[in-house]
Amino acid sequence: MMNIPHAVPCTKKGHTNKLCWLSTLADNDGAEISRQDDILVCNECAAFKEIINRGFGRRTADMALGSTIATLLRQVSDRNISLDEARQQLEKKVSELALMKIITDAVVKTGDLSRALKIILTGVTSGRAFGFNRAGIFLVDQRHEYLQGMDAVGPENWQAAIRIWNELHALSFEQQINNILKAPQLGRDYLQMIIERIKIPLANKSNFLLRALWSEKHTFFRKSEMDPFVVGGILKHLDFNEFVAVPLRAEGIQLGLMVADNFYTNKPITEASIDALETLANTCISVLEITVLHEQLSQRLQELERVNQLLRENQAYLLQAERLADIGRLAATVAHEFKTPLVTIGGHARRAIRDINTPKFKKKDLDIIVSEIDRLEKITSEILEYSKPSKFDIKSYSINDLVKESLEFLEHKLLNLGIRLRVRYADSDPHIAVDERRFRQVMFNIIDNALDSMKTGMHLKVETRALEGYAALDIIDSGCGIPDDLRDRIFTFFFTTKAKGSGLGLPISKRIVEDHGGYIEFESKLNSGTTFSVYFPISGQK
Repeated sequence: MMNIPHAVPCTKKGHTNKLCWLSTLADNDGAEISRQDDILVCNECAAFKEIINRGFGRRTADMALGSTIATLLRQVSDRNISLDEARQQLEKKVSELALMKIITDAVVKTGDLSRALKIILTGVTSGRAFGFNRAGIFLVDQRHEYLQGMDAVGPENWQAAIRIWNELHALSFEQQINNILKAPQLGRDYLQMIIERIKIPLANKSNFLLRALWSEKHTFFRKSEMDPFVVGGILKHLDFNEFVAVPLRAEGIQLGLMVADNFYTNKPITEASIDALETLANTCISVLEITVLHEQLSQRLQELERVNQLLRENQAYLLQAERLADIGRLAATVAHEFKTPLVTIGGHARRAIRDINTPKFKKKDLDIIVSEIDRLEKITSEILEYSKPSKFDIKSYSINDLVKESLEFLEHKLLNLGIRLRVRYADSDPHIAVDERRFRQVMFNIIDNALDSMKTGMHLKVETRALEGYAALDIIDSGCGIPDDLRDRIFTFFFTTKAKGSGLGLPISKRIVEDHGGYIEFESKLNSGTTFSVYFPISGQK
């Protein structure tokens, strides 16, 4: 029979409050004390093994049974160790996934590229996250075709490393991220300024970073294994021993490159740490892509706004130059227009002087001279007005009110000509930002042309409409219409079909409307009438 001693305490550290399992088999006096029933603990005990060896004796069956039990205990112990390792790995993965969620949520929340990059790099370098010493991100600028260093996180030297890590140790990872989100302005440290200076043309296929960019997987660089010339180029910026580069790729499009190392601690960059870095990159890439696109769109909008502002600032100069150019091109036409009335004036003036003291003198000669002088004065005034810079007194007006008040000035003229007026106003009463005097000038110019084409008893319609972004003034006559061969010329300077017309009314009206940001259209049917539609941008005030 097996010689088993009386009950004794377990000798395993941390388990001495329990009795040895084998010793209690022979002695029940210690039943009030709990018994050690974890066989794996017993398997590590020298006393347990000695008792087992002595208790089984020398028979083959006993030895086989003892060997079997010992093997089973070893296997159970090994499995238990494997389960502990698996549990630790699982806990680590769960922790990594939780950190990735914090990072991606923060990147989505910020929408700002510089903060998004800082958040990701903080995750890569934080001891509470992935724990690399230094990390940086390069992004592809497709517009200018180069790889641009964007941001980096990491200490400048050992002293800075110790100080920074001690400061961050007091903060949770969530606090570190929140500090980035809430900071009024992000600082720029030594490593970031170095990375920002790196700009590599995409055409430089031999560059080691570009080779890593186009690689299908991560690339590992070790100083001792790299081309000395390349190493020398890197050392001009910062020292290193080894680093890993992970491409940032979204649906086959290369967005950039993430690099990381452990320069200060010399901790080996393991496959597990690289896997974690790639997982983080793959997790963040979709939101990073959206953030990059948003940043690019914002930059384009800012560029367009700057161009638009520049155009607005120079608009007066451009318009003035355009007007002067028009005047220059029309100099010959002006000379012709002036020649006819001047010849007329000269002829009648010479005859009046010759006959002034004779019965042949006719007052009609003087009347003709005055009439032609008036015509010249009108042409001169309109040319000067066109050539001067526009100075508008812009205010917000109801287009309905402007039209109604302007038509009051024309009541007497319409009555004398026997023209019937029909008016229809827009129900929404849109407001426009215009110079009131110039608005009336445009309206009167178009209506005067309409009245010249109409006969007594005909009707004139004036209507206002509200459109998307514009208010329209329609002037519809029932006159003779504009012949097809003349329609391309009606806005040409000095073109007129009227005996006493200057040919400047419509060109000047078109210029005034365009200076207000609007435009003019017309439709005409021979012997049926013409419709002029004038469009002004709707203002935001009522």
